[in-house]
Order: sequence, then structure tokens, then C-alpha cells
Amino acid sequence: MKKPVIGIPSKVQNKKEEDLWHRQEIADELRYLIVKNGGIAVMLMPSEETMDFNQSDLGDDKILSKEEIEDLHSQVDLCDGILLQGGDYSCAYEVEIARYALEKDIPVMGFCAGFNNILRALGSNIREDLTKSHSHYNMVYRHPITIEKGTRLYELIGQEEYEVNSLHTMVAEKERVEPYARIAACSPDGLVECFEPEGKKFVMAIKWHPELMKDAYVDRLFQEFINACK
Repeated sequence: MKKPVIGIPSKVQNKKEEDLWHRQEIADELRYLIVKNGGIAVMLMPSEETMDFNQSDLGDDKILSKEEIEDLHSQVDLCDGILLQGGDYSCAYEVEIARYALEKDIPVMGFCAGFNNILRALGSNIREDLTKSHSHYNMVYRHPITIEKGTRLYELIGQEEYEVNSLHTMVAEKERVEPYARIAACSPDGLVECFEPEGKKFVMAIKWHPELMKDAYVDRLFQEFINACK
């Protein structure tokens, strides 16, 4: 059977003074989990004729031209699924890739900033958490979440209470999500940790980083996503 092709939109890396090149990157943990669980990983690139991209995750006000949008759509059309990665910022091309994939009912999964861009593609947005209470940049920290029974996430993890990592400063309350998708998990402070738009083949937006966890559900998550992409 032909392996499904999973497109990962690249993240533009800010050029440092000592760098000779601008770079586009993906997290290798994501590529690895796709390959390990039966998919082919490819990088999707921005279509703009520029090297000047958004440098925050508060949102990108760039308006893409018709040609730039069509070129992005052509990349998505080559893919069986889309995986939106995390990062410190988001660009308009990532939101457009998510929007088009949702429109075409191509399976989509997003982590951290990918969560933000799926929510933007649905018509809502996130906000900045100035307390930085969810920003713990290490491999050890975990905090509890409550998972709703009857959701895809609950089927994967099989528990109502679970602990996940937390490496983000952008958050979404229930009222930002409920009109657009089913909420699958929340943190104790009422912030949404996972949502699943209904009526789609497979869409899951996760606020934490499963790719940094060794838990058994992570492979199950990628296997279910890749199976949906077949």
C-alpha cells in the first residue's frame, strides 16, 4: 500500500548576525514520528517572494496575493495530511495551509503554534498569556489536564486525568474555541489544551508537544492520524 505523504509547513528561522543563510526548518522529532508510524514526511515552503517574515505568534497581518495562495494550495494538493508544528511565531502561509486543508477535508494535526493556526483557520484566535504560567522550557515539567470522554483524545489516552508538558505563552479560553470545535481537554485554569472540529475526517489541535513525550499514546496518535491520511 502506498504510504501517505504528510506535509509539514516549515518555520522560518530568524537570521543571526553570524549566519550566512536564512533557513527554513522542521523539528526532526516530528519527521521521525511520521516515518516511524508509516508515513512520508515532506516540508512545505512559503510561497512569498520575500525573506522578511513575521517574528511573533500574536498573528501575521500579511495579506497573501492570489498567486501566493494558489502556490500554497498546489503544495497542499500533493499531500495526504498536514502536520502544523510549534514555534515562537506564526506566519500567514501557515494559517492559509491550515484553512485550505480544512476546506478540502485533508487530515490536519497541530501542536502548540499549530493549535493556534488551526484555530485561526477556523475563524477565531488566541491571546498572549502575560503571566507565562504555561511556559516551562524543559523536558521534565508536567501539569494536569482533564480529558472529555467521547473525544478522539480520550480514546487514545483512555484516562480523564493526564499530565502533559507546557512550552507556550499563547492560550485560548473555552469561549474562543467552543463556537468552532469540540473541546477535548482543558488545564485546571480553564484554558483549552486540545480541540477537535467535528464533521471532519481527522482534525486535532493540541497545545502541548507530544513529540517531546515518550508516552505510549504518542505512537497511537500518529498511527491514527496517518491511517486517516490513507
